[in-house]
Amino acid sequence: MNKTNIQEELNKFQETHIAPKFRNLTFTIILSQPEHASNIGSIARIMKNFDFKNLVIFNPIEKKENILCRKTEGFAMHGKDVLYNSTIIPNMKQENHVQELSDYLQKFDLVFGTTAKGSNYQNIKRLPIFLHELNLPLSKKPLNLAVLFGKESSGLTNEEIQLSDIVIRIPAGSVYPTLNISQACGIICYEIFKQTHTINIGRGIKPVLLADKINRKVLYDMVSNIISYLKIRTHKKDNVLLSFKNVFERSLISKKELSLIMGVFSKINLILSNANKFDDLKF
Repeated sequence: MNKTNIQEELNKFQETHIAPKFRNLTFTIILSQPEHASNIGSIARIMKNFDFKNLVIFNPIEKKENILCRKTEGFAMHGKDVLYNSTIIPNMKQENHVQELSDYLQKFDLVFGTTAKGSNYQNIKRLPIFLHELNLPLSKKPLNLAVLFGKESSGLTNEEIQLSDIVIRIPAGSVYPTLNISQACGIICYEIFKQTHTINIGRGIKPVLLADKINRKVLYDMVSNIISYLKIRTHKKDNVLLSFKNVFERSLISKKELSLIMGVFSKINLILSNANKFDDLKF
């Protein structure tokens, strides 16, 4: 376990990648009649976080010049490419909104509607499944999937809900279950990302190679030897070693960290093996 080998493994490491079985799925986020450019920008940012590229702004109430501007770009941050590559579909006659939305959604194989309501199951049009119950389809041919969000002030109407194939809901507190649209979009994008991607074991924002079991055992053997040199009372030895292992296993220690720590413990082990300085010390 040397620095060269660790670096070579890191160079080959890919933190996340789409699972092969989901490679035929394409996702589009559709905002129906969004009212605030700030939310649109925030959604573009969230989409970028989770590798979503396709944003459709359908019949926006917010003005186009307010959507594609520097202020909204500030909300989008590094997702500004998602914002500026979005498709904006205006609708001159509001009375035709539902019909035109229905026509547009025909291009998608599956449409997921979103709602904050439906907990009492009184409205048959809004019978949702919870987000964690969502099972994405597997397909040998390309599938276009859409996630449909309604306007911020009222969500999807019953008519818009009926255009959806599946209605999904994020469980929340009963007193105030309605999330901000960008927050709801973030949670849904995360859940889809989690399902569709293979997430390699690691920690933090950079790739981390976890130490393998064999090398961890070498460390624990060193600790066991040190414990034997330290004249720890017999009934405590096993618990001390177990406590040490528990702490290190919970930490998901990396190969580099383990290499450094093993170097320290190796020297401690060597010193204690050559000089039994702790004969009279007990705790």
